[in-house]
Amino acid sequence: MPCELYRIFDTTLRCDFPLPELPGVSGEDHAISVKLGQGSPDQIQTRGFEIAFEWRGYDGGVVCWCERSGDEYLCVFPGSATYHISPEGLISCFLHQDSSMQMLRHLLLNQIIPRYLATTGRLVLHAGAVTLENGKSVAFLGNSGLGKSTLVSSFHRNGAQLINDDCILLECRENGVTAIGGLVGIRLFPDSVNAVFDEASGFTNYTPYTDKQQLFLKSQAGDNLPQPCVLDAMFLLNDPKEESADTICVEPVSGSEAMIAMIYSAFSLDPSDRKMIVGNFRNVGQAVSERLDIYSLRYPRVHERLAEVRAAVVGIVGALGGPRVRGDDA
Repeated sequence: MPCELYRIFDTTLRCDFPLPELPGVSGEDHAISVKLGQGSPDQIQTRGFEIAFEWRGYDGGVVCWCERSGDEYLCVFPGSATYHISPEGLISCFLHQDSSMQMLRHLLLNQIIPRYLATTGRLVLHAGAVTLENGKSVAFLGNSGLGKSTLVSSFHRNGAQLINDDCILLECRENGVTAIGGLVGIRLFPDSVNAVFDEASGFTNYTPYTDKQQLFLKSQAGDNLPQPCVLDAMFLLNDPKEESADTICVEPVSGSEAMIAMIYSAFSLDPSDRKMIVGNFRNVGQAVSERLDIYSLRYPRVHERLAEVRAAVVGIVGALGGPRVRGDDA
């Protein structure tokens, strides 16, 4: 099968198996090469590799671990897939028995590539983002389970343009802090699908490990490549488990609080890597010092209150001045 070129974030990748979730490109240099590994992942040569980090789920079980040998990585998702990542940007994907190509692509595009980009000095955050009808772009920062996807989906269903529901690449440019999304899609639990959307048409299950369903907005992605948008504001989502207040509250946060939240929410293959930590501090510090207003956002996680949350956000950004332009048009 011939290799094809695709775009994710602002990066071109070359892949030897189809990636229907991404827009295709042609005639471009590529920064990442992806191939389907042959044979069992158990046959991967792991001599010299040591476990660098483990990620655990809500139940305490290991959902993923990263092994490392210098600048070479193995990222293992038990029961799903293993990814061998070379320093040159070659990602070899090995499918586990009883898993699926859909799951392999899901992990590649939503986990491996964002984490690989972090090793190259890029700042990739767990954040959803939209461009409002007034032309201003906002991001919502927070780890999984804090309501990013539900909130940005609610904005999208009420006229906003979706940038991404869970992952954005941040970059400081002369005209401000820009955000660019990867996959143009939405992932929601069924209760949020039913509450935010009139019907569940287009949403499908994508993994047996979660009840979440996904929807790719191909009409929005189409043949148009993702473009960077200058952010006007960022909102740090509170943990609803830590606060049971019934009010909606938006407050400015200090630069140090914003930096801590952004660094904590950054993607990485090895969170203990000192070089990456230094780079994240530099990138986050520059973003915080730029023209980016940052607020905390506290609100009850009740679907019936989403309209009030949207109104509060629009009210804040509406007072920030005129709309900004896309990052490549300034």
